[in-house]
Formats: sequence, structure tokens, C-alpha cells
Amino acid sequence: MKSTFPGIARVHTMKYLIFLLLIPRLVPAQENPNFNVALQLDFSSAQAMIDMCEGMANNVNRVAGQKGNAIAAATSMVLARKQLPPAAFIHQLELLRDNFRDTDDVFGLQETRDHLSDIKALLAETQRHAVDRRVLATIEQFFPSSVSVIATIPVYFVAMGNEHAAAFVRRVRWNGASPEFVGENEGEPVVVVNLARLVEYPHDVQGQFISLLSVLAHESFHAIFSTFQTTSTIWTQWHQRHDPFAVLAELVQNEGIAYYISMQQQMNDTPPPEWYDIAAHSVVALNEALLQLQSPDLTHAEARTLIMNANLSGSLEKNYGATAGNLMALEIDTKLGRPALTESIAKGPEDFFQKYETLTQQYGDVPKISAEVMKGFEQ
Repeated sequence: MKSTFPGIARVHTMKYLIFLLLIPRLVPAQENPNFNVALQLDFSSAQAMIDMCEGMANNVNRVAGQKGNAIAAATSMVLARKQLPPAAFIHQLELLRDNFRDTDDVFGLQETRDHLSDIKALLAETQRHAVDRRVLATIEQFFPSSVSVIATIPVYFVAMGNEHAAAFVRRVRWNGASPEFVGENEGEPVVVVNLARLVEYPHDVQGQFISLLSVLAHESFHAIFSTFQTTSTIWTQWHQRHDPFAVLAELVQNEGIAYYISMQQQMNDTPPPEWYDIAAHSVVALNEALLQLQSPDLTHAEARTLIMNANLSGSLEKNYGATAGNLMALEIDTKLGRPALTESIAKGPEDFFQKYETLTQQYGDVPKISAEVMKGFEQ
């Protein structure tokens, strides 16, 4: 779908989800022969930033021109809800190089300076391991084996960015070295991982590396899922809908499964009780938002705010769409089984919601989706 809201980036806010660390489980051989995916790891953006901070390079234009840094800078403005001229990023890089501080640090460059040694250590640790194989071994289990999944996903590691984003996915079409952000079915999905955010968590480098695996798995799922959708007749039909209800419903499924991939191995499918309380409140908020999005009186600005808040509010409690979707994915997987969850990936948001609604009828303790909300799928 060419999104009605192209500025919405998919973001993994690990500050509030530190307990959702993925413990990598290596799969000795490929289990799904139709899953043919490669991650192209690119560390040059992070290395260029480190070299500049250490005085080994002075050309800020070279640093800004690295593809990962260009994407991270543009996305930082989206998350800060500010639109600045291209020269603003260059100016702040100059301040960073010359050891000056900017009071309005939109691009998160001071954290780069403050945590430089930790960033270098995490970068070195990441380069020592086959992180792409570990991540793909996890994601593979969530795609139906009956459907071919073919993708090559660029992954850029950076050392800067907005405080709310440890990693994210954008669809990009390149104009030389400049990224142009496009909607679904255009350009290519790329993953950006911000090392400067990951080293802020109170762990040693091994703990930070596990956090990196978690966010990389989360965002790689988004990118692979996006590529998968372009080959699916069902998803092509779904993307003919451009209304805000459809945008939020897809976000709930997409983010929900991605967060579930991050959490389920660490917790053995049993989150703490307080997580269920937060998730239940999120389902209530989701019901309210989906009902509002069906109103003909809702303005574009109001709809955009509802959708942005569903996943970009900066906390587990406030990201009602992602948290509700996480609960829905967990309940489907644990009560209906993994084949049911993978089937929903092939069949889309309506199937995902219908499967969850079936559970609410069978299990009284599962937070319910409103019948009025389900009518929104009848368009």
C-alpha cells in the first residue's frame, strides 16, 4: 500500500522493552526451503562517524553522505516532528567534530560523542559474529513454508539518531547518494540499526549485542514482510484500501508479530503479569482508535496523530497499536498454534483480527476486539 501517511517509520523503542531480549538460537540447517533471504550488512556509516569523532577524518560531507547516516538523519526529523533544511545535519556534524554542543540535538549526536568507546566496542563485537544468520534463523519460522519468500535486505549500522529509535525500516529509492522515501511497492526496504542507542542500556557489550540481535530481528521481519507483500495477491488487494482504518490495522499486525518475535524466545511465551495489564489497556485504546478512524468527521491530521501514537509514542504503555498487536500475536501463537500465526501473514490483517476475535469468544480472560471495530473490515 502506498501509505496515506508516508512519514510513519517503524520503530523499535528498546528503552522501554529491555526485557524483550532475543536469545539467539542457531538453526543448523534451513528448515524452510522457500525462505531465501539475505541481509546485506553495511558498517561504513558507523565507522565514518567514529573516524570523524576520533579526528581521523574531518570531511563532514563524507560522513553525511554515507547512506545509513542520510537515512538516519531524515528519519530523526520525522521522529522529532521537525522539518529542517539539509544543511542542518551538516552544521550539527561540524559542531560534533569541533567539540561543540547544540541545545537542539535533533540527530542525537551528543550521545555519539558521550558513548563513543562503547559504540566502538559494540561495532567490533557485531562484526565478529554472523548476525545475519542468527536473525534469519529466527524469522524464518514465522513465514509459511508453502509460499516463496525471496529478498535481499540492506542493513545499515549507524552511530547516531533520534532518541526513540534503536532501529527502524524505511522504503527508499536512491537518487545518487540521497534517499527518497516512498510508499509500499516502491523502492526497496532498508533496515537501520543505531548503535548509539543500544549502548545506553545498562549492560556490558555482550548484553548490548543481544539487544542488537533483538532489534535487528524485529526490523528485519518488517523489511522481509514488506517484500513478501509485494508478491501476494491477497496483500495487493488489501493495499487497494487507503483509508486510515486499514493503515492502523496493518500496523497492528506488522508491529505485533515483530515484537512477538523479539519477546517469545527470551520469555518462553510467558511475559510478566504487569505486561499483560499494559497489553489489556492497549487493546482498549486500540478499540477506541479504530472506531474513531471509521468516523467520516475525522480530519486527516487527527487520523495521522492516532496512527503515529500507535507505535511512535516512546513507551510500551503509550504505543497502544504495537502492544495490542503483540498480545494478539502471542495469543494466536500459543492458543491456536504457529501455523495459524504464519497463515495470518499470508492472509492479512482481517485474518489476523478474525483469528484473535475467535480466541476472545473461547477464552474469557482475553481482551476483546469490539464487534463495531470488526465491521471496519467489511469495506
